[in-house]
Amino acid sequence: MKTAKLLILSLFIANFSYAQNTLMDSLIQKNYSTFRKNNSNGFEGKGWITLQDEINKNNSLLLGEVHFTNEVPYFTNAVINAIKFDNYILEVDPYTINTITTKIKSLSSAELDKFRDEYGSALSFLKGETEFNLFKNIVQQDIKTYGAEQISLFSDRLLFSELSKQSKNDKAKEIYQQMIANSASYDTKKNTTFYLFSDDCLAKMNALSAMNLSANEKEQLEALKLSRELYLNRIHPLRIQYLKHLVLNKLSEWKDKKNLFKFGANHMPKGESLMEVFDVGNLVSNIEEANYRKSLHIMLIGKGEGQTLADLDQYKSFLNVVKDDNWYAYDLRPLKQAVSKQKLKVEDLELERIIKGYDYLVFIPNLTKASNRAK
Repeated sequence: MKTAKLLILSLFIANFSYAQNTLMDSLIQKNYSTFRKNNSNGFEGKGWITLQDEINKNNSLLLGEVHFTNEVPYFTNAVINAIKFDNYILEVDPYTINTITTKIKSLSSAELDKFRDEYGSALSFLKGETEFNLFKNIVQQDIKTYGAEQISLFSDRLLFSELSKQSKNDKAKEIYQQMIANSASYDTKKNTTFYLFSDDCLAKMNALSAMNLSANEKEQLEALKLSRELYLNRIHPLRIQYLKHLVLNKLSEWKDKKNLFKFGANHMPKGESLMEVFDVGNLVSNIEEANYRKSLHIMLIGKGEGQTLADLDQYKSFLNVVKDDNWYAYDLRPLKQAVSKQKLKVEDLELERIIKGYDYLVFIPNLTKASNRAK
């Protein structure tokens, strides 16, 4: 009897699983379109027309990206060339963003190249050629740029250099110069920690904080201390709080404007993030909703160099329709509706969060690694 019951249960589970997969496959097949690159640094095709229409209907566009690729900046560049945005908010700290924006506006091409060569990885995601060119295009289109991230481990020397130029306190300038030299010394050593983690750095930041400094200097020093704590103690919820704080702090400047947010895919769902917290995407979605506006959330994935479609097994149901080298845009909202009505059960929790948190999933057939001008 027990054997018979187990057999019936197994058959029920198998049939239920098959039915769910069939329903998901059917919904995906009915709700996707394709597009492809053209010869004008943009795209063409039904999928691109659909995405443009959706982006135009929403106040804020949130792109959840794969970092360090050539294709995501290409896509973003095509978006900002086709649609007018007021603000661009990205996953780099606000002080580095302000510095890079100023350099783009004030330096010649040769001077800008020299600046990039000198500071290397201090430019965070913008050290990549395609990302930097995208950012440069955004600045030159007079789109206002905002950073929302902790300060990178590699950016301390750049910040100290800029603070040294801005400070009115001679003693503080002297300390900044010492910190620049000490940080450079750490970078040349092998098998050592970062200068930001050192006792010397913390002691000097504390000494500076006690001096008569500008509000801007004190703000950046506190941001450096917080970034140090986040790195050393790996406090992910606090990091997300800080990102949301930075976004919210500029709310008056972006809430009634057309905005483009570009962060890692973990951060951009309108519901619970892929890291089990409520992240920037959720914050922006709620703010837009509270202002009777809408946000559009697009996740970009792709097949990287050396990968096959089998390596993306989590997205198998989506990739079953991939037949060529076109880009594929999947409308996730019919799947979300089916999940909400309990017609569709998604066993993979992360995939369920993607379906609930994103409006579109864009599959890029060939992701290539971005090259860095900086060292």
